[in-house]
Amino acid sequence: MWIRYTGEAKGNLILRTKGIIEAQHVLKYHPEIQAQLDEIVRQGWKYLYIEIVGTAVAEAAVENMPYHIRQSAAPGMKAMGRSPQVLEITIDHQLLNLKDVPDVQEFRVNVSSKSYPRAATVDLAKGIVTYLHDPLWKWERSWESDKKKISDAREVYEIATWLIDAKKFKLIDAFPLERYRELAENLKPLWQ
Repeated sequence: MWIRYTGEAKGNLILRTKGIIEAQHVLKYHPEIQAQLDEIVRQGWKYLYIEIVGTAVAEAAVENMPYHIRQSAAPGMKAMGRSPQVLEITIDHQLLNLKDVPDVQEFRVNVSSKSYPRAATVDLAKGIVTYLHDPLWKWERSWESDKKKISDAREVYEIATWLIDAKKFKLIDAFPLERYRELAENLKPLWQ
């Protein structure tokens, strides 16, 4: 037998969810991430939000909102007499009030230099550099006489060295630190 209850809900409903969150909401509760973004700008670079994942806690004021409680149609559960119940409440988006962002699992941004909108990609929540643009990372010795390639590599290197050496960000496994150090040693004499 299907039981269905209908009525009006009243009170506050606390919602906790993990998923994609808008940057403005994370920055409101995590000033340390905003401080890192401000540092990027002070260095003369720009940034672009890529992916932000965290946990958000919101509250919904429910006042005379229609609700329905019904048994779930989960396969096999009805036959066993243990069908879970489903609560359905339609909540107007304006009624949701963000209360907290207790943790941020990922806050990835592209750091832009003058020539490259994606000179580097970093996860500010984890302190990890996930990408360095090719003029630096795929540097070849045959480019040593090409002034444009040298200039491009330096532009990316300046961001990389700030992130890795000054800010102590780690490189993901695909970008070994030894390779970064080798590139720095080979390129520094070209910039003098």
